[in-house]
Amino acid sequence: MSTGQGSTNWPAEAEVRSLHEELEERVRDLDAFAYSVSHDLRAPLRSLEGFSQILLEEHAAGLDDEAKRYLERIRANVERMTEMMDALLDLSRAARSPLRREHTDLSALAREVADELAAAEPGRSVRFDIADGLTAPGDPHLIRLVLQNLLGNAFKFTAKQSDAVIGIRGERQDGVDVFEVRDNGAGFEARHANRMFDPFQRLHSAGEFEGTGVGLAIVRRIVARHGGQISATGRPEAGAVVRFSLAPGGAGWAASGSSGERGSVVR
Repeated sequence: MSTGQGSTNWPAEAEVRSLHEELEERVRDLDAFAYSVSHDLRAPLRSLEGFSQILLEEHAAGLDDEAKRYLERIRANVERMTEMMDALLDLSRAARSPLRREHTDLSALAREVADELAAAEPGRSVRFDIADGLTAPGDPHLIRLVLQNLLGNAFKFTAKQSDAVIGIRGERQDGVDVFEVRDNGAGFEARHANRMFDPFQRLHSAGEFEGTGVGLAIVRRIVARHGGQISATGRPEAGAVVRFSLAPGGAGWAASGSSGERGSVVR
């Protein structure tokens, strides 16, 4: 009878595999639930928005100012809930869609996203510094979604800066390619960094900056599906830096920012 190390650890390894499979099944169930709820709630939300619009347009004469304000608040909240449903669907798709790896030009994708952001708000003056030659093996559609969320956040949180600068670059660190999105915007309190990648967590009030609080959770899922890690550093009114990898590698790079700041690591 063998008494080697492998046979001694077998029960523990089997239990770990079983727990891992059970966790994956539960995550799949939660994703399916989120997708179903997000999809099925669309119809009643459309009805609510439509009927409130009819009341405002066709029965305005019979409504006083207070009633009109209430209807406008209903419509505004319906719009916000619709945005949250869309965000939940995106979060579910980030976990459910097939992953295909191919050579992906992050520089080109980042420039496409930057052009779209600039076109959406032509009155803003924002300088995008996008390094050349940023590439990685990964799913182009999902990586584009990562850049849409990270650059979109940087664009949003630099809205109050007259000299807004958003940069993206990469470097080889601890045997893995690490990509960095940096801005000089609103930043955030470092003590909150460990929760910023959780769904519906907002570090700024809706009155300051709009959003659903799901974008970074989507980024986290996509990075994790590629086997990578993500970290964030920032200071209030001094900008933020988000760094991520798209392949398995050492955890050392994620423990500190590019200039030595301590980062909040999310695997």
